[in-house]
Amino acid sequence: MAEYIYDGTFLRDKTGKKLAEVDRSFIRGYNAALLGQIDRKNVRDPRGKKILEFDGKTVKDDLGKKVTTAKELQSVIEGEPDIGMVATWYFVIKRKQASMA
Repeated sequence: MAEYIYDGTFLRDKTGKKLAEVDRSFIRGYNAALLGQIDRKNVRDPRGKKILEFDGKTVKDDLGKKVTTAKELQSVIEGEPDIGMVATWYFVIKRKQASMA
C-alpha cells in the first residue's frame, strides 16, 4: 500500500494530513508557501528554472536523464499519475528523503 494519496489537487499522507496542493499551475505547501510551478509538461522551481520534464511515462531531469517512471511513482503515491503528481512528489517527498540522507 502506498504511503501517500494524490487526488488531483492535494497530496496527503496516509493519515489524511495535507502536505501539498496543486493550485492551477502552482505547487503550494501545506502552509501555502510557493514550492514550484507547472508549465505544460515541465516542472519549474519558484524562480522559473526547469527542474523536471514528464512525458506521461518517464520523469527526466533538466539534462534529460531519467529520474523515475510513472509506475514507480504509483508504488509510492496512490492516484492517477500526471504532472501534478510528479511536481508534488518532487517538492515534498523527494526533497524530504534527500534531507534525511
